[in-house]
This record gives sequence, C-alpha cells and structure tokens, in this order.
Amino acid sequence: VFIYYKAFPMPVLSYKFDSNDPLTGQEIYDAPQFISCVCWRGQSSILVAANSTGNIKILEMV
Repeated sequence: VFIYYKAFPMPVLSYKFDSNDPLTGQEIYDAPQFISCVCWRGQSSILVAANSTGNIKILEMV
C-alpha cells in the first residue's frame, strides 16, 4: 500500500503485505499479488486494505 499526499510527488507512507502461501503458511518471495481494495474515510486515521490473496489489513496512521 502506498499513501500519497497531493503536495508531494512520492509516497509519504508505505506498507508491505506479508506474502504467505494460503495452504502451507510458508513465506513466498516475489509473490504476484496486488492490492485490490482500499477504503479510507477523509477525517480518519484508519485505512482498510485487502490484497488478491484474501488478506485484509486494518492500518492506523499515527
């Protein structure tokens, strides 16, 4: 997840999802996954993101 602010050309924050095989639980390197959903309310510091392997993360920007 990359978080941008309109005044800056580069991301101001980033978060990397864990890459684990859903069947074995082992870590996968260079897994071909992507973020498929992001939800953020304007006046909130909470961000909800989900990737293509079904992982959902609730992130708080502090």
